[in-house]
Amino acid sequence: MRKAMFVLLIFAAAVSCATMGCTQKAASSAEAIRQSETMQTADQKVDYLIGQANAFLSSKDYSEAIKTAQYVLSDLDQNSKEAKAILDKARNKLSEQVKSMMEDVKKSMNAAAK
Repeated sequence: MRKAMFVLLIFAAAVSCATMGCTQKAASSAEAIRQSETMQTADQKVDYLIGQANAFLSSKDYSEAIKTAQYVLSDLDQNSKEAKAILDKARNKLSEQVKSMMEDVKKSMNAAAK
């Protein structure tokens, strides 16, 4: 049983590496862009930056995801469907965050007025 769980865990890690990339998330979009500049081809740069933008999305760092996706679209591949999808998703999530914060402020103001 333990051997099967170990094999399953290794398999899950391999799939995760293959789909998201084995590299760590950069601290910022600027760092990710600098790192991508060391890569030889535009395709390698796009793949790396899409992975970084997805990592920013996963960690709810929407502004960094937006900056990274915008860089891909403006400097590397203006037709990147992945970058466009990330941009849309990050903008929507950021908008939801702002709306939620505004509702919290309104509730606080109403509570303070009572």
